[in-house]
Amino acid sequence: MHQHLQAQAVTTEEPPASNVPNQSAQSPADQAPIDLTKIPHAFVLPSAKPQETAVLESDLPQSKHDDVYSASGNVVLTYGDHVLRADNLTYNEDTDEVTADGHVVLTGGDNDEHIEADHGTYNLRTETGRFYDVNGSVGMSKAFVAPPTTATNAGIATINTTHQPGYENSNPFLFEGRVVVKTGPADYTIYNGSVTSCLLPHPDWQLFARKITLDDGKAKAAKSTFKLFGLPLLFFPYVTHPVDSQERQSGLLIPVLGYSSASKDTGSKGFTFGEQVYLALGRSADLTVGTLYYSLRGFSENGTFRYHGGGDNFLNAHFSALQDRGFTTNTGIYTNQGGEDITASFRHQFTTHIRAVGDAEYLSSYVYREAFTENFNQAVSTDITSILYLTQQKNGYSLDTRVDRYEGLKVVPTTTTPGEEVKIYHAPSIDFTGLDHPIPGTPFLWSITASAAGLKRVQPDFASSGITERIDLRPELSFPLAFAGWHTLSSIAVRETAYSRSRQTPYGNNATPVELHTPLNRADADLTVDIRPPVIERTFEIPERWRRIFGDEVRHTVEPDITYRNVHGIDNFLSVMRFDDVDLASDTDELEYGVTQHLYFRAHPAAPPKPRPGCSAKPASTPEATPAVDALNPDERATSDANGIPNTTATAPDQPLRTHVRKADPCAPIPGLKPQQEWFSWQLAQKHFFEPSFGGAVINSRRNIFDTTLNFSGIAFLTQPRSISPLKSRMRFRTSSHADIEWDFDYDTGAKKFTSSNTFLDVHQGRFFGGFSYARLNAPGRTYTEIIDTTTNQTTGLTSSAVANFSQMRFLLGYGTPSQPGISAAVSAGIDLSLGSAQYVTVQTSYNWNCCGLSVEYRKYDLGTVRDEGAYRFNFTLANIGTAGNLRRAESLF
Repeated sequence: MHQHLQAQAVTTEEPPASNVPNQSAQSPADQAPIDLTKIPHAFVLPSAKPQETAVLESDLPQSKHDDVYSASGNVVLTYGDHVLRADNLTYNEDTDEVTADGHVVLTGGDNDEHIEADHGTYNLRTETGRFYDVNGSVGMSKAFVAPPTTATNAGIATINTTHQPGYENSNPFLFEGRVVVKTGPADYTIYNGSVTSCLLPHPDWQLFARKITLDDGKAKAAKSTFKLFGLPLLFFPYVTHPVDSQERQSGLLIPVLGYSSASKDTGSKGFTFGEQVYLALGRSADLTVGTLYYSLRGFSENGTFRYHGGGDNFLNAHFSALQDRGFTTNTGIYTNQGGEDITASFRHQFTTHIRAVGDAEYLSSYVYREAFTENFNQAVSTDITSILYLTQQKNGYSLDTRVDRYEGLKVVPTTTTPGEEVKIYHAPSIDFTGLDHPIPGTPFLWSITASAAGLKRVQPDFASSGITERIDLRPELSFPLAFAGWHTLSSIAVRETAYSRSRQTPYGNNATPVELHTPLNRADADLTVDIRPPVIERTFEIPERWRRIFGDEVRHTVEPDITYRNVHGIDNFLSVMRFDDVDLASDTDELEYGVTQHLYFRAHPAAPPKPRPGCSAKPASTPEATPAVDALNPDERATSDANGIPNTTATAPDQPLRTHVRKADPCAPIPGLKPQQEWFSWQLAQKHFFEPSFGGAVINSRRNIFDTTLNFSGIAFLTQPRSISPLKSRMRFRTSSHADIEWDFDYDTGAKKFTSSNTFLDVHQGRFFGGFSYARLNAPGRTYTEIIDTTTNQTTGLTSSAVANFSQMRFLLGYGTPSQPGISAAVSAGIDLSLGSAQYVTVQTSYNWNCCGLSVEYRKYDLGTVRDEGAYRFNFTLANIGTAGNLRRAESLF
């Protein structure tokens, strides 16, 4: 539940406005002059849009000669979704050709272009032209309009335009040049200029070249110079970069660099260098392949394939491998930690009701993953699950066919002891479910579950021979009833399960299974009565002085629940071989009772939000709050209609004012957080067993797990016949939207001890955040512990325990926001309190400029004799370009 690591994201916010003129590292005017006669002229393209009606406005009187209009003095020419401004302007009504001079500004278009130039020519119909001494952008917003503030002598209010540059989309593009030729609606050729995705006038990076072409969603340049913070950094004979944020392009990725050190006995990796190739395989798929070279260990290959089809269909696959040269410990023991790890997942929807889903993994060596993965949770995971299923779901019925494989490491391999694994296969399993269908003319409901499966199990000293067939059928009849606030659900079910093989009995604790080819039938009847009494509740008014904290009212509810269940007929539990939870059904005669409490509060009304800059303080629904016309796009209003009709009562214009998607209201209130409702919840539950031996299924001095105990608590507690289960508690506080506290525990009232206790804390306020968790387990469960020689740091043996006893603490503290400029810092650690050592420690800091950022991290792993390593990682990110370094997004603290 902690706030976890995400990679650094470069800010999309503009730094504060500056009056300093453009002082780029190398302005276009300082570059070598070019021969303007060699620059191709813009040519007229066939019109892709219907001809619009031009509106010409100016401060000074206008003149017309034939089809040519002339205007001076703050000239504004509006044509469809384009607005062209200039000091002086001529416009040919027949060809839509414009010649503009002095403070030329062109805005609008589908790509939100903004071009400022000294002078230029432009064809409004074909959106082609030529501009001189240009600053321009694509995908930027430049201004919004505040309500009128000044009235003329005629009583007409003037427009108050407020400058507020910012990113209109996630991938803006800015350029400047001596000459810019616009060859199409979204195509440009820049001469003696530069491009960047940083806001001007002080961009963090720029790419300079004598000629830069922007067409087909890509920027291309030859013999270009890359400058970072005004300093020439790289020279590229040829470079391309997508302008469109949705565009993907094949090529070499930025190299990966890193360094990690480790103790002599766990194998240092040394310096790391890697490179990857990215291939765009059409619109729906891509492939990334590469290699890493560890200077002290060898080569590691990796590859990732991604496909996204229609709807939710997808296919992802990843491969990694290491050809390890190995290392020799101080005691002369050679160790090789190489291996392969392959994962794949997919989903395909055949029809509305039929889909196939798969998630598979192959791991050749647990040690390989533990020693080389960068994810701590993955490094300590010892389970591998693969599943493939085809399902049809319709009208409350579900038919599934699945094949799956479970592999779990139960004993970790050491230099002196081999590892032990358990493998379980369903090859395949066909499952049918029908849920709660009414019987016509009666208050009863019926449901059914059925399955047919082929099963196999492999574990140390035992492997089932061939495939064990199992057929399971369970129909159920239920009767819901409600009266005077009471709700009951009574049900009766019968179950028949047939196995083709069985297990030899009797057997005791830790006995090796002996398989019998004798078939086995298991039958039972299951009676359940679930009773929900009326909810007890009371509402309390909060004193005035406490209402800012607890709200105006607090409501306390108490929800009791009682469930009686009786299962009988299973007198051969010990003869059943174990494959999954179906095989855990046992006799039981039990009563479960519990109570859940809630505290809800009605929040105190918050103060009305302050109006946004340039907006009226009155509600947006009032006429006075309607925003004025956009100074750059006079025909653009915040409206509910895509054609520019301001409201449902207005008269539609003769022609639509615009045809693209409507703008959002800049004065609309900012969506706030939902008011807090539940402040506190606490569930207490316990079971009483009238049949302590569960029909003779309990074996003394070992961990016994049945479906009734597993469904009650994930912590095993049966080591002998008993009448009372541990007390289960689940408590959660959420005092505000900034803090969560949870405490879950199981308390064994017989042994008078906590078998489990887990505490979680998550806090975030502004740019500060933190998390804490404490996990304590003291429950039945055989565990193994390595015996390590402190002199040689080598494993000399294993010790076993019938009780799983450990304590672990994790915490995370940090400050910052990865999507905003400024500094961020965080530290995270996981501490094994039983051993008194830190299993991992991570310290990370980053700094974001306008459109680039740097992150640096130190990470320490201490996983016994397999991995004792300190690694240094970093990444340097350029917005819309890429990331250099080896700190991945999934490993970042932010």
